[in-house]
Amino acid sequence: MTVEVLLLAIACGMTLLAYMIAINAHGPTRLSLSYLIATVMLAATVWGIVQYVNAGQDVKKMAEFKQLEMEKKLAEERIKSQEEALKASKEKMSIAADLNQIIATGTGYTSSMINVDLQDQSADLETLMGRAADIKKKADELKEKFEKIPVKNEYYTEATEIINNAIQSLSEAAYYYRAYYYSENSEQERSRERILRQKARNAYDDFQKASSQIASSGKK
Repeated sequence: MTVEVLLLAIACGMTLLAYMIAINAHGPTRLSLSYLIATVMLAATVWGIVQYVNAGQDVKKMAEFKQLEMEKKLAEERIKSQEEALKASKEKMSIAADLNQIIATGTGYTSSMINVDLQDQSADLETLMGRAADIKKKADELKEKFEKIPVKNEYYTEATEIINNAIQSLSEAAYYYRAYYYSENSEQERSRERILRQKARNAYDDFQKASSQIASSGKK
């Protein structure tokens, strides 16, 4: 029992006692005075009870309000967390799409160099040199495009490193492709062709490995 309840119980008891005294009072003056005091005590007791009840209601309402505020805060935090997760997912998918585009383009270049006929009899030397120069230019452009992709540390770290190695091999292969037509003798031609195809094969394998790594990371 709280102090407030105890005090109200005492007040009720005293009010009841005051009415008992008033009932047993004799004489108009004593009777009037006794009822007056008893009535004042009754009013005070009723007022105290009302205040106690109202205070209890206020405490209950405050507790409910705090509960609602807490639930609202939790809901806002949950929504914020979901929005951040969705944003991160979209960002990751966007980066994956950019990297896959680099891989697809690079794979096309490496395939063409692996299978290129360096002594194509259907084309003159100027055309062959133009093809080599075009691949070299495209390889450099692909490297620049790759370096502009805003890859975050937590996204595709391993795949990004593999692609970087692939592009490096692609650039070297394109260099030897172009250099092939500036060879001074047959031995130099054979050496540059061997390096060209080996570098192109290394780049192709790395692009495939990076593609698998991205696909695997996307499932996590």
